[in-house]
Amino acid sequence: MFGLFLSILSWVGLSPVPFLANILNTTEPALRLLISILLGYPLGIIYHKYVRKYPEYRNLYFVITGADIALYNFGKAIIHNTVPALMIYFTTSMFGPGKLNVIISFVFNMTYLIVGYIMTESENYDITWTMPHCVLTLKLIALSFDLWDGQKLLKGAELSENSKKTALRETPSLLELIGFVYFPACFLVGPIFSFKRYSDFLSERFPFDKEIVNTKHIYETKAMKRLIQGIAYLAAFQVGGSVFNVKYMLSDEFWETSIFYRHFYCGLWAHFALYKYISCWLLTEASCIRIGISYNRADETPGKLSNWDGCSNIKLLCFEGATKFQHYIDSFNCNTNHFAAEYIYKRLKFLGNRNLSQLFTLFFLALWHGTRSGYYVTFFNEFIIIYMEKEFESIISKTAIYHEMWQNKFARYILYVILKIYTIVFMGWSLVPFDVKVISKWWSIYSSLYFSGFIIFLPWGFAYKPLLIWSLKYFNVRKVTKNE
Repeated sequence: MFGLFLSILSWVGLSPVPFLANILNTTEPALRLLISILLGYPLGIIYHKYVRKYPEYRNLYFVITGADIALYNFGKAIIHNTVPALMIYFTTSMFGPGKLNVIISFVFNMTYLIVGYIMTESENYDITWTMPHCVLTLKLIALSFDLWDGQKLLKGAELSENSKKTALRETPSLLELIGFVYFPACFLVGPIFSFKRYSDFLSERFPFDKEIVNTKHIYETKAMKRLIQGIAYLAAFQVGGSVFNVKYMLSDEFWETSIFYRHFYCGLWAHFALYKYISCWLLTEASCIRIGISYNRADETPGKLSNWDGCSNIKLLCFEGATKFQHYIDSFNCNTNHFAAEYIYKRLKFLGNRNLSQLFTLFFLALWHGTRSGYYVTFFNEFIIIYMEKEFESIISKTAIYHEMWQNKFARYILYVILKIYTIVFMGWSLVPFDVKVISKWWSIYSSLYFSGFIIFLPWGFAYKPLLIWSLKYFNVRKVTKNE
């Protein structure tokens, strides 16, 4: 009951949080959030040492500890996170785990979230009950789909491999559902995971005690590694945030610098700004591994140890080495992207158009983040950039010179540097609206950048693409053959 203890200290005026927040130059809600994220790790240790051996108390432990953390952060506003859980339990009981239940769950959860945003959202980065609620919204929508998929399986219907892994043949009890909702390691900032994973975890279907290296369980070692990485990225965010900040980009002084400097500054600002999310995800993943819910089956290689990346939300090497925007999508916020792919994009197959399905999926993600214009501009940016990248690569990769350049060691390094600069600079350009939210601010920064991203990416389909194809034909650029 760490949260209750800290809450009592706050009520009697003895909490160290205001003092520490002042020293660290942060807000009290932000520091409470960090403390709560870090609490997940010792809660995992306590679970394995004292609770795990009693099957009947496993789920109850997560109900109590998760609600405790929620109460510490949001007080009586935790009722907002309980209502949707009760709603899906009663609708499933009344209408059954079918299509109607999915529709009700989707509409109710998204409506509740959007109304919450309207009531609480401001121009700043607010830590309110809507923050964990956006995570919960995806979890409950996915749960309704998984229950429906379970019914399809019972009727002998064909499902994708991913859907088979998460399909539920039985409806969870109310207490199990509350434990799933308030799971302490993931309640606040994610990552999301399926109820099937939670059920398998509680049922001891993961090999906690079978893999030991140097007297330590493998999941303990992996958890500590992620914890150290999380702390390192948190420190990097603090340092980077003190050097690169939005306030400077909104100032008149920023206009006085060169256009190249502005683009590089914006790109580096964004890169360090993303460390805020990465550090939180690494710390929560460390807690998930330490608790044991992150198990991911190993491959069939003899002697291969199990993976414990089932709740991983960031692929560090791919992210840091990104040379195209698809690398960012593949490596950043992985669980949310997986949700969007499995429960939104693939369910829009009836539209018969991949670009249209992608556009609707990105609109859903923007709406899920909030109602401010900046979210929609950022996801529109993602759409036009990915669209251009895929088409550009499909054209240029068919030429011999493209492959010759990548096979040349010196040229390969030059290309890597150019592409790295491109991804960092235009990730900054893409992320600006997301961070500042309101049009007056992102328009000001975009003006200082001369709307460069729109000039580069928007005309691709009707201007640059035809010009590129014509140029390749005009200069008789050799194409690769099947034997090359």
